[in-house]
Amino acid sequence: MEMARVGAFFALLTSALIFGCAAVSSVEPVGERPKEISQNEWGGTWINKSHPITIQVLDEQKGLLQVAWVEEKEGGFKIESYQAAIRESGEWTFGNVKVDSSYYWALIKKDAGQIIFWTPNPVQFRKMVETGVLRGKLGKYDVILEKLTTDDLKGILSSDKEVCFEWQNPVVFFRLGK
Repeated sequence: MEMARVGAFFALLTSALIFGCAAVSSVEPVGERPKEISQNEWGGTWINKSHPITIQVLDEQKGLLQVAWVEEKEGGFKIESYQAAIRESGEWTFGNVKVDSSYYWALIKKDAGQIIFWTPNPVQFRKMVETGVLRGKLGKYDVILEKLTTDDLKGILSSDKEVCFEWQNPVVFFRLGK
């Protein structure tokens, strides 16, 4: 997957999807409603194994962020930047970034000084679309989901489903400074 497409969400997609071509996206943001966030909690400089990012809160009530990082391109450096929407459903939090006409998303856990992301498991979501459990379209590698209902989200997040997220491979960012 090319970096511009992959690098959409907190460099999560940069870090998590750069190592594989399959991805799960949606035609609409995942989560029932915007999650209230604060600059104090989310803003600042964050780093994982190799990718530093900067986050700025654009709208606390709507859960909107601006995420930026530097990439090496064409023999020089280029700043990449995307808007991200933090949404929630029950006790679950999701991050969404719109790239072209799709929203790339992940399950998020935010603790003091740390953000953990779990990307959707493309193999499991492919099975759910093939069997009609979820509505969506299948590409060669990608799965593009139709709008997820509250029941869809409950089913995906329930323990009676096979593993829907890459639980073994979370992407973890640690805050370096505000």
